[in-house]
Amino acid sequence: MAPEIEFKMDIEVPDVEADSRDYDVQQHKAEVYAEFERRLRSVFPEGLKCHTFEFGLDTGWHEGLGED
Repeated sequence: MAPEIEFKMDIEVPDVEADSRDYDVQQHKAEVYAEFERRLRSVFPEGLKCHTFEFGLDTGWHEGLGED
């Protein structure tokens, strides 16, 4: 199985607010990726391989998903 996935991950990043520029968010790539890996390891303890990783500010694409 090799899905392409997108999801929202709430994470507190120093000096980044809702009105921050995407460039400001990109400066924290290492710490965001470390948290991403930590969360994935907790649900996939057998391991996984991530070929690409991109992130940025929330654009709201996920609003309303998963609601009954």
